[in-house]
Formats: sequence, C-alpha cells, structure tokens
Amino acid sequence: MSLSPRLLVQNLALALVVAGVSACGASPEQPHAEVASRKQIPIPVCTTQLGAVKRPASGKAVIRSLDPEQWMNVLVPSYTAEKGLGDKDLDCTGHYMFANESLRGGISTKGWPRPVEIEELDQRSGPEGMRVLWLRILKFENGDEGGPIALVRAIDDRAEVYGIGSFRGPTKSLIAPVRLGNEQIVAAESTVCPDADDCRKRAQFFLARRGRLIESATVDLERTSVVPSVTERGLYAKYTLRTDVTYKPAGIQLLEQVEVKIIHYDEGARDSDRALRKVEFSRFLRVERDTLFSSNDPLWERVVGQD
Repeated sequence: MSLSPRLLVQNLALALVVAGVSACGASPEQPHAEVASRKQIPIPVCTTQLGAVKRPASGKAVIRSLDPEQWMNVLVPSYTAEKGLGDKDLDCTGHYMFANESLRGGISTKGWPRPVEIEELDQRSGPEGMRVLWLRILKFENGDEGGPIALVRAIDDRAEVYGIGSFRGPTKSLIAPVRLGNEQIVAAESTVCPDADDCRKRAQFFLARRGRLIESATVDLERTSVVPSVTERGLYAKYTLRTDVTYKPAGIQLLEQVEVKIIHYDEGARDSDRALRKVEFSRFLRVERDTLFSSNDPLWERVVGQD
C-alpha cells in the first residue's frame, strides 16, 4: 500500500521522536562532580594565573601560599611595589578599594600613593585553603585600623577572589573564613569600647555576594553592664553576657547566657554582693539571600534592666 507524501512526512517525524526518546533513555547518567564542587566553594569573581605547580601522585589540588606582594597584585591588578597603592585604585572587580562608609575618617599616615608593608596585610587561613586578607593601612582617631578585606584562595595554577569588602576595628581584631555547609563566610571578632564603662567583645559576619563581602549580622559575644536595680532600691545590678557560637550547615547557632547579680555595697546592713539569676537562651542565624536572619531578638535586650 502506498502512502501519500503528507503521511510519509508524519510517519518520519514520529520515527525521529521515538528514536530520540530511546536514545535519551539509553544514555548513562552524567557525573555531577563539577556541580558538587561548585556547591562547596563559591564561584570566583576574579582569577589570576600563577606559575604551574606539580600535583602530587594522589592528584589532589595543591593549596598555595602567596606573599603579600603577590596578593596585592591579585587584589589590585595595577599595583606595583615601585608605584605603591593609591587611594583611588580599583580592585580586581572594578570597584574603588577605599570607597566604603565604614572607612570614612581613616587616614594614611604615609600619604598617597604609598608602599604596602608586609605586616599591614593580615592573613588568616581556613578550611579548603580559604583565606581572609585584611589590608590594615588606614588609621582612626580612636586607635582603630581599617581597609579592604577579601575572601581568597590560591590553588594549583591560579589565585581566586570570591568577595571583597571593608573592615574597621581594633588592631588585634581576628578575621577568618568559616564554613556554613556550602557557604563560605567571613567572621571578624573584636573588642570595642563605645564608652569607657561599656566594653564588649563582638562578632561580625560577612556573606560573599556578587563579588562583595556584605556585613550581614553583628553579635555580642561578651558584654557587661551595671545599672540601678529594679527590685533592690538603692543597689546596683550587674549583667554579664557570654555567647557560645557553633557553626552549622544551615547557619550559626548562638547560645546566649546572662548572669545577674547585685554588686557589693559598702553599707554592711544591705544584703548585697549576691547572685540573682542566670538566664539562657538559644537562637539561630539562618542564611537568607544576602543576610543572616535571626530566629529571635538578642537575649541582652530582653533581660537588661529587669533584674
């Protein structure tokens, strides 16, 4: 039996569709090693080629250490030791290095352009070869130091930058990379004293987003305050906060503890220098897009002044 040209075309199209379905069903499942790898390490926004390095027999990637001048060349492509660093230099993402509100008021005691000394580039290492760089070249009236920070890694034949931001804090601030599941974040710990009687240890957390390090949460780790007692007229209550931090795949677990006591009073007839209570509370900072969302308000704000 002969078929019309129209039926021939329809049958041919149907055969091609069936053949395509069969071919798709017969193909083996594709490996996902590359996808899994990208989930574990953020995608770099800047990559600088390094000299080749010989891999070990195991075939594992080689994590490399670079000196401050090499890292400066990675962060600021136009940087040279002879020319120095300028206040309007661009980083590898095309942004001004020092155009951040947190650095307002900072000055370079060596003027501009200026050389970068080895001790001015602070490096802290973390998991999988991740590093945080803090270029501490701006000085502030209260003794703080400030400058760009960057989440980076040097691996095999390349140096990668995952995010660049800014940080200002005391000289002894500690800034390091931390893993939250598939997120690589930056945690900065420092002790600050807004007032003479109000010193506190705090942690600031930065997320790497679109090539920037975005400050997403600030948490008090240790804090003390003395205020007039509500329940003991004429006496003072001392509140002491301590926060335990645990990094988990989905976010940051905070166990906050506040101890309350009546401080010593010289008049012997008063019942002072005694503990009142201890309050504990757990809350969670969950990663949500560009921020760390807290499951509840900080315990400190809900307890202080209540005795």
